[in-house]
Amino acid sequence: MTLGSGNIVVDLKKWLVLYLQEVSNKNLSPRTLEIYKGILEGFIEYSRGYQDEAGIEDINRLFLNGYLADKENNSKNFSASSKKLYVTVLKTFFSFLTENNSNNHDFEKIFKKMKIKVEQKEKPSLSEDEITKILNFFEKEKKSSINRLIKYRNVLLCKVLLYGGLRVSELLTFRICDFKFDPENNVYGMLVTGKGAKQRFAYVPAEMIAEELEVLREGKGEAWGICTTRNGTVINRSNLWTIISGMFRRAGVDQRGLHILRHTFARRLVNNNVNLKTISELLGHADVSITAKFYAKSNEGAKRAAVRSV
Repeated sequence: MTLGSGNIVVDLKKWLVLYLQEVSNKNLSPRTLEIYKGILEGFIEYSRGYQDEAGIEDINRLFLNGYLADKENNSKNFSASSKKLYVTVLKTFFSFLTENNSNNHDFEKIFKKMKIKVEQKEKPSLSEDEITKILNFFEKEKKSSINRLIKYRNVLLCKVLLYGGLRVSELLTFRICDFKFDPENNVYGMLVTGKGAKQRFAYVPAEMIAEELEVLREGKGEAWGICTTRNGTVINRSNLWTIISGMFRRAGVDQRGLHILRHTFARRLVNNNVNLKTISELLGHADVSITAKFYAKSNEGAKRAAVRSV
C-alpha cells in the first residue's frame, strides 16, 4: 500500500487502523491493545502540529524524540520505563509500516540508536504486617449487614488476587462455579486464561475464600460472575482499582493499586524458597527469566540461611 498522501495525520490514522487489526490477531490482552492505541493516538495528535510542514515519510529520529520530549514535559509520571514502553510501541508500529508500504520506505533504521536504559527495580509488595492489617479489616467488614454481598464480593476479589497471583484481566470473567474444590489438597483450583490465550491452573487455599464463596453462592448462585456490579455489568479495571485501593486505605495500609497483590504473591513464594520455575508457572509467565528478572533478588533471609548452612 502507498505510504502517504501528503497529509501526515490522515496517513498515520489510516496506518493505525491497519496496525491495530494486525496486532489484535496476536492474542494480546485488551489492556495491552488499549495501551498501544493510546500511545499511537497521542503520537498522531502530536503530529497534527506539523501537518503543514511534513509528510509521513519525513518522520525521523528527531521527530520521535520531539514527541517523547513533549510527553516528558507535559506528564508528571513519565519515567524512564514509560519512555521505553513508548519507544517499543512506536518501533513495532513503524516496523509494520516498513513491511507493508509499497514505496519501500524504511523506518526501522531510525530506532537503531533509540535505546533507553531502565534500572530494574524490585516490584513493590505488601509487608506481612500490611497483609495482617488487611485481613483483620476484612473480618470487620464482613460483620456489617449493609451491602453484605458487595462487601463479600470485594473481599473475595482481593483475596483471589493476593493468594492466587492472578492478573486483573484474568479475573474479570470468573464465576462462582469456576472455583473447583480439591479436598485432597484443601485448595480451590481455577482454570485461568492468560496472555496469548494460554491456559494454566491457579490455586487458592480453601480456608482463605471458602466463607466468601459460600455466602456469594447462596446469595447469587453458581453462575454469578465475581466481578459483577449491582446492575449486572462487569466491573471495569479503574473501578476495581478504586475498590481495592479504598480497602487498603480503610485498613490503614498506605498502598494503592491492583498489581501489588500479584507482586506480593510472588514475593512471598520467593521468600519461602519456592522453585522459580514453579513460581513462573503459577504467575503464567512466558519464561522463567521474566520471573527471575523481577522477583529473584533481595531475599536477604535466604542469603543469611545459606551462609549459616555452610
